[in-house]
Amino acid sequence: MRRRDFLKAAVAGGAGATLGGRLYPRAAWAQGPIKIGMPAALSGAYAQYGIQAKRAADLFARDVKAKGVLGRPVEFIFEDTAGDPATAVRKAQKLVEKDGVKFLTGVALSSEALAVSAKCPEWKVIFMSTINGAGALTAKSFHRYFFRVNTSGPMGARAVSLYLAESPMKRFFALGSDYAWGRDSVASFTSQIMAAKKDIVATEFPPVGTKDFASYIAKIRQSRADGVYLVLPGQDATIYLKQAHQFGLNREVKPIMEILELENMKAVGDAMVGAIGSSRYPFTVDTPKNRDFVKRFHELHGLYPDMFDGETYEGLEWLAQVIAKAGTDDVEKVIDAWEDSSYDGLEGPFFMRKCDHQAVQPGFAVECVKDPKYPHPIPKILATYPGEKVTPKCRTEEFS
Repeated sequence: MRRRDFLKAAVAGGAGATLGGRLYPRAAWAQGPIKIGMPAALSGAYAQYGIQAKRAADLFARDVKAKGVLGRPVEFIFEDTAGDPATAVRKAQKLVEKDGVKFLTGVALSSEALAVSAKCPEWKVIFMSTINGAGALTAKSFHRYFFRVNTSGPMGARAVSLYLAESPMKRFFALGSDYAWGRDSVASFTSQIMAAKKDIVATEFPPVGTKDFASYIAKIRQSRADGVYLVLPGQDATIYLKQAHQFGLNREVKPIMEILELENMKAVGDAMVGAIGSSRYPFTVDTPKNRDFVKRFHELHGLYPDMFDGETYEGLEWLAQVIAKAGTDDVEKVIDAWEDSSYDGLEGPFFMRKCDHQAVQPGFAVECVKDPKYPHPIPKILATYPGEKVTPKCRTEEFS
């Protein structure tokens, strides 16, 4: 990595950015590095997602420092997209054409992902999603060069719907950000909750970046809903939850989140206790592999991993295993090796479907609770669902 690019990553990514460059000089290895490009939102309203991806990359870099992959060093090259789709495409193109990366990941918003993914067949590079929720990415917009390791929005909606089917709540208001992930997840939740013989009383789609939710809060209260299904990214969710608490709405209408994020819990605090939702990766899941991961992550970063810390680490580890299986970083051979492959994830078994490159994995319903062992609220697992039950039919956003 050139010095000016490295310094740029260090400024954007904070103190941990020193792990973002080459792990060793090329002379120390028989071959050049395996390059992974990360066009991530490292600044702006959705920087918490890019920062999570980078934290996971920092830990992975430390873990593979001695052996590399195929005996080659791993090099992460970061570019800040600020959460803007046009910028994401431009930065991804720079990573591919100027830096020579063969693998892209760390993209935050689904609007960015749809734009970047559309260019990957032309660039002949793999785009590995570890964050993006838009169902379209593995449905109508699917192509051979896209792999989704993470839980999708429809999969999160599915886990929540399965849990709510057994709940006494009957009436729901849906509030989703006005872009691909928000609309996809609200549509999926609506169809599934109605199939459970429950009602959607109204839907609203506030613009991404909304700062004042007062008018939406009034509508939710007037709807007399039992719960409000929230599909709001990062800072938007924090703002909504704080304002809803100030208006006393959270006591009247249960917050039900498509992704119950640790970052929101830390930002909102006790006012968020009792909120429920899905979690793509709850750091409280009790498996030996996850306990070890949480310990190592905490030792490096001094905090507990959020959803995209866990999912990005899983993606990087799985990608490294697939490259090792292929015996090369040749993109076409890596694709062949990844299809219909299995992986021992932090939460349990994963399987990469060949038909749409969606990873089949466990789903979770969680609740925000206080625990004296932690300095902030945490996700308590309420229910765990097998991957086969929470993964849509191939290349669709529908469930059996």
